[in-house]
Amino acid sequence: MVNFYKKLESQPALLFLNQIEVSQEKSGTSTSLLKKVSQSVRDWNFNLSLPIVCLTDEEDQYHLLTGLPIYEATKEANLIRLWVFVIATKQPEAEKAIEQAVLQSKLNERVVEPQDVTDFLDFINNPKSDLTSIPGVKDGYAKLIRDKRVYSSLEDMQKKLGAKRGLNWLRAYKQSKS
Repeated sequence: MVNFYKKLESQPALLFLNQIEVSQEKSGTSTSLLKKVSQSVRDWNFNLSLPIVCLTDEEDQYHLLTGLPIYEATKEANLIRLWVFVIATKQPEAEKAIEQAVLQSKLNERVVEPQDVTDFLDFINNPKSDLTSIPGVKDGYAKLIRDKRVYSSLEDMQKKLGAKRGLNWLRAYKQSKS
């Protein structure tokens, strides 16, 4: 199996939609989410997340393995090309690489910037802030946060409330402000 991965080539590519074969017609993604993504794709004129495709028996034709909703949104946006990540092998072998792609995508979180931490701590330390407006912070956690104030840094907060909890709330706070 080690040799398989050493020989496997892959790269991003901009493909025409008619070069991509799709075995499933609909993703089941909600219409409202598809419209939102479609509008974003239309505004940017490209997709930011890359569906994964693999080779087929036909030259310059690829098979869609992941990202059907992105493909659908791109079609709905009336774009003719889609950025994809090509795994340069046929589907059975490409499926093995998909496992790694899924695993790694879980680690592709947004980076927390110093200003994000400052804004978050200002919010958390402000007695007038509605802490339950942070996704995941219910009344019990809000009381716990209030009881252990003041937080001088993210590390201080993590020490007082738990390392994972503080970082998750920071990410949720950042996401809710976007």
